Amino acid sequence: MLRYALKRTLIIIPTMLLIIFIVYFILHLMPNTPGRIILGIQATQEQVDALNDSLGYNDPLPTQYARYMKSVLTLDFGLSYTNQKPVIENFRSAAYWTLLLSVPTLIISCILGAVLGIHAGIRPGGLFDRIATPFFLFLNTIPSNCLSLLLLIAFAYKLKWVPINGMVSPGLSGAARTASIVQHMILPLCILILFRTSGDFMLMKSTVSQIRQEEYILTARAKGIGQNKVLFRHVLKNALVPYSTSLCMQLGGLLSGAMVVEVVFGWKGMGQMMYNAVSCRDFATAQFCFLLSALCVVLSNLLGDIVAAAIDPRIREEAAERA
Repeated sequence: MLRYALKRTLIIIPTMLLIIFIVYFILHLMPNTPGRIILGIQATQEQVDALNDSLGYNDPLPTQYARYMKSVLTLDFGLSYTNQKPVIENFRSAAYWTLLLSVPTLIISCILGAVLGIHAGIRPGGLFDRIATPFFLFLNTIPSNCLSLLLLIAFAYKLKWVPINGMVSPGLSGAARTASIVQHMILPLCILILFRTSGDFMLMKSTVSQIRQEEYILTARAKGIGQNKVLFRHVLKNALVPYSTSLCMQLGGLLSGAMVVEVVFGWKGMGQMMYNAVSCRDFATAQFCFLLSALCVVLSNLLGDIVAAAIDPRIREEAAERA
């Protein structure tokens, strides 16, 4: 197991180096220069050129890339072009608000998706399955921005049950500020939970439905083993492999945030930060956001592989045979 985990971990190094290379040169091809973005359209070309020279933008690409690799290794991503604050400082603020939505979403949706998916998969064609499957399938097909806008209009604009946008009302402190944050996050949190639960439900339901038709399940039932023992000893143990892998991959989105939902609700998290960086051509922030998202995805895939191997010994055996 340790050898398998170490082998999978070593793959991260060339993968991240390739991602850093691609992200850097793709963003370098974006229109406008850092000097023009920072100084604005009112600045003269001489002022823009002078600032670009001071930032090293006119240096040869290999020199710029080497300097950028050094900044990545030292976690010094420079200043944001839009507010002239360190990118890491902007990240700390945005990550807090994103995790405030992402962590409860992941916990609640994985539990709901598993419980509801098992109930529907163990009794396919039942009343619950006929109601839940079309509902969650509909949620899987509708774009998140459409549902966000519809619920925002209904509950915030028409009914005025929740604030229209933002994260907290100004001028509050203590318990009042906490209550305001909870009030602002109710609607985006519910939308994220619905979307995550729908995907988790469909995965668990299809996995359980498939496993319950396997020969070893039919054999266990033929031996007279009770329904609950078959469910917990055989069905769930095998269903946990793809489900746990999916949950680990969802961890990769914890910091990248739900961009569409954050933009619609004015939630200043990582998704909003990434959207603003690209729309404003903030190279420094955009590079950091893309690298962070890629790192989170790579690490979550690694965690998924390790968890799947820990649950299912067949994966470790196949990896050992290939080695």
